[in-house]
Amino acid sequence: MTTTAPAPSAPAGGPRPPLTHAEAVATARALAPRLRDHAPEADRLRTLPDAAVRLLDEAHLFDVLTPRVWGGSGLGFDTALLVTEELSRGCASAGWVRAVMGGNTWAVAQMPVRARQEVLSAPSSRVALQLRLDGPPAERVADGYLLPGMRGRFCSGIDHAEWIFAGVSAPAAPGSEPEPHVVLLPRRVTEGIDDWHTGGLRGTGSRSFTTPELLVPEHRVLPLSGLDPVNASPHGRPETAPYRMAFAAIGTVALAGVLLGTARAALDTHTENGGRGSALDAPALTATVDAARALLLADLAALADSGTPGGSPEERSRMRRDIAYAGTRCREVVSTVYEASGAGAIYDTAPVQRIWRDANAAAQHPAFDLRRWGPPHAEALSSAVTAPRETSA
Repeated sequence: MTTTAPAPSAPAGGPRPPLTHAEAVATARALAPRLRDHAPEADRLRTLPDAAVRLLDEAHLFDVLTPRVWGGSGLGFDTALLVTEELSRGCASAGWVRAVMGGNTWAVAQMPVRARQEVLSAPSSRVALQLRLDGPPAERVADGYLLPGMRGRFCSGIDHAEWIFAGVSAPAAPGSEPEPHVVLLPRRVTEGIDDWHTGGLRGTGSRSFTTPELLVPEHRVLPLSGLDPVNASPHGRPETAPYRMAFAAIGTVALAGVLLGTARAALDTHTENGGRGSALDAPALTATVDAARALLLADLAALADSGTPGGSPEERSRMRRDIAYAGTRCREVVSTVYEASGAGAIYDTAPVQRIWRDANAAAQHPAFDLRRWGPPHAEALSSAVTAPRETSA
């Protein structure tokens, strides 16, 4: 199924001032009940309703990370995490789409200036993500990069995107070995595939798509290494704290906000049902969610203050481990509430059933695989402990 993306909405009365951290989080919290009302429709449509996307647009929440010079709020990943948490308390699919699209503006802001102008000068910056297109490497040609026909999967928010930020393999120069690159593709050149039939996060509309053979101009291409501050930026990058962080470390942190939000939403349903479920220790479960959030915020603060560009190996791997840990613990909280909610929880009309499905679908993302991300941190920590210390004369 191919849909037409709604036209971006410009805020009434002209450009709005950038949001502060507190304003962004409060705005998301205020939107959550309205998104909750849209959640059943998003589940049925298997994509976000246009009205839900307009709410996010008009609240300026896709541009939390967008630099102020490009009309965004220029805030940090801590804000992105907490905004996603608040939105996901109302609708996990809306939180997920905001996390994905909102994170992509951070990457676009490190591309050539012409690409920034094309994407970020629009009234709204809606950029979907495809981490890796399936197909042979792109070919370096005089005018840019020639992409063969390719296929992408799990493209969250594609129905509402103007652009797709996609990973490809391509040579940096003619004749050199292919290496990871990211490219900007206009959504209109892709063909959607109606294959998003899932157990949870149905409203994200994360369907597959194909592209024909096409030429990507050079200004819409960036080596993936350009998103790591340990490397010199080919086109310059903003000097604010979020741009001192590495994509490899923080690229999925906002997604953890979806699990935080669904855990809180599950606990909300328990409260709204009068606290039924004698075996449920709600204060302890709430503390688990609070601790998961605090852990992620502490890791982000450590990366922001790190003396190593993008963070040391131990700091980076700790961030990835704790994203997985937080997601795993929050998934357990949701499942605990669901299991204590009685036989009525199996009905489609029970909000806790959708919350449970959404949380388990979100936690299937590789970012939340603690078995994958735990060992690298243990190794980095061991290396940091055993590394020889410099001594002063």
